[in-house]
Amino acid sequence: MNKHLVQHSGDTGNVLVIGAAVVDVIIQLDQLPKTAEDVVAEHKETIVGGCAYNVANILRQLHVNYGLFAPVGKGNYANRIKGQLLQDGVELLLEDASADNGWNLSIVEKGGERTFITIPGIETRWEERWFSHIDLGAYDYIYVSGYELEGPSGKVIVDALGKRKQTGKIVFDAGPRIEFLDKEILERILGMGTIVHANKSEMLALMGETDVELAARKLTRLTQEPVVVTLGGEGTLYCTLEESGIVATEPVEVVDTIGAGDAHTGALIAGLARGYSIRQACELGNVIAGIVVQQQGGNLQL
Repeated sequence: MNKHLVQHSGDTGNVLVIGAAVVDVIIQLDQLPKTAEDVVAEHKETIVGGCAYNVANILRQLHVNYGLFAPVGKGNYANRIKGQLLQDGVELLLEDASADNGWNLSIVEKGGERTFITIPGIETRWEERWFSHIDLGAYDYIYVSGYELEGPSGKVIVDALGKRKQTGKIVFDAGPRIEFLDKEILERILGMGTIVHANKSEMLALMGETDVELAARKLTRLTQEPVVVTLGGEGTLYCTLEESGIVATEPVEVVDTIGAGDAHTGALIAGLARGYSIRQACELGNVIAGIVVQQQGGNLQL
């Protein structure tokens, strides 16, 4: 991996990050308890997170031109999120006082694997009127997560994405709840010239396959766009209509994996926005994700 890939000189395309900012309460224990078991955990930190916030945080630190289109509501969690965005110097593009933001209990086991328990908030209740505040035609890349496409919000967001400019690319992060998406919504998002980013289990679930390379090639033929699959310590698989390959990653000591997928997605988008090839963008994603998994929590500081 050449160091020039993580430098931030030069212009970039405009990126819009659509999704959620929530509060993450992170605790650590040896392993998840069994039903009715009583265990002791250690509170590690309480931070602002959520897929969209994490992706935007990477874009900000890699000096990419971006906007974060995540609803900030009214209440204790919203106040914490608003304060963090102001501290980051991030413009508040979407405020709505009708509800508070949600929060996650992020449980990290010994070895770094994580489990989320989510208490939803305003970030799961997307409304058509919100998109009157943003010009989707101004952006070259638009990020959206599978989390936000669940339920009624899915149609609202996909309808709005139809207003992007013709050359605007959607980067769709499938997420671990891909099986809960309405089939029609999933077909629509995949048919919009969409670059798909997923981990191995998400890709297999998305395509109903047992071989990840076969699933990626199948999806590439469907979308006519690149597909990127993170494989943990094995690296990253990328697939285009012209080529495919695995970009190796350097072995690191994993502290926890919170935010690693989001960091990889954010860095991938940053690379694409700078005109990198898909392989180079995957290399950058590997480097940034490798830094994240060596840190406690998902709030990477470069």
